[in-house]
Amino acid sequence: MTDISHYPECLRRPDAGGHVQTRSTQSEHGYRERYAGMAKTLSRKLGMDAVSVADLAIDIGHRASRLKPNALKMYHACVRQHLRDQWDEDRITLEEIERIDTLMRDQVPMAKTAKGRKENNTSAGRAKSVKPETLSALVSELLASDTSIRRIAAALLEYGVELATRPGEFLTLSEDPLGRLWVRSAKYSKSNGKGLLPVRMPIVDHLEPFEIEELKFIAALIKAERENGATTNKLLRRCQRAIREARKVVRGRSKKVTAYTVRHQARANMAAMGMTPAEVAVVMNHANADTAQSHYSPARRAWKGSEGAKPPALDPDLVAKVRPGNRTRGWTAGQSTGPKPK
Repeated sequence: MTDISHYPECLRRPDAGGHVQTRSTQSEHGYRERYAGMAKTLSRKLGMDAVSVADLAIDIGHRASRLKPNALKMYHACVRQHLRDQWDEDRITLEEIERIDTLMRDQVPMAKTAKGRKENNTSAGRAKSVKPETLSALVSELLASDTSIRRIAAALLEYGVELATRPGEFLTLSEDPLGRLWVRSAKYSKSNGKGLLPVRMPIVDHLEPFEIEELKFIAALIKAERENGATTNKLLRRCQRAIREARKVVRGRSKKVTAYTVRHQARANMAAMGMTPAEVAVVMNHANADTAQSHYSPARRAWKGSEGAKPPALDPDLVAKVRPGNRTRGWTAGQSTGPKPK
């Protein structure tokens, strides 16, 4: 934990620390990166070479009423981290810090009545299933402009239903010298038991040969983007932006579809196929069979034709490693050889 005793009182108060109170070196690095991005965006918006921390605090104040409480706290935490860094480098006065602190403490976030369903900007307001025709329309719109990012975003949607990878995992797709495809787990942790494998081969045996070749082409595009300096987070943000632009054209039911929606749809389709929770967990790289049961779209959201479809072949050793669960959400008739868990 970072020692904060030498900072001015206004940078040490619990109410001024943002929603992450115990700061680590990693979290502070994240705040600095986010602050740099905020400053770059504002300078571009104002047409200036650089902006001051006060300019940024004022801009946040102009947008505060449209921000959710946690988003505003995050912005404040980033600004306060920058103020701490400037104090450490003796580049700012106490009076200026107190002035900026007063500006931020007077900022009020979005009212609770304005959040949720109306804005469609909470996880509950995002789509957890997508109709095949809507998905096809979004993919077609993305491919209407032949750019690298739009090709990757289109593949993320189209093959996300087949591979059930997280968006961040799909964007690590790579091909090895033997022609096999690999992805890195976004949430694997040996210490807390999250995820089955840190790196795995996505299940592609149910895909057509031309689809596998297309995935290899997408892997090459991702590799090229990475060689140009793009990180997974940057790639994901650019893909999300492309999907939002496509949604504006397609409209209708596509307005809530995100890069993560197809993973929900994949789980619904697998549940309707008759796959057990442990088998679904292997495909989705969950360590616990309950995870998909409690967090993802149920079988009733599956596409027509999914029920009774042939499930992908899985390694029985991996299936055996999944921790058993006891939930029944999303089960279909005949999904288990025995009675449903109670």
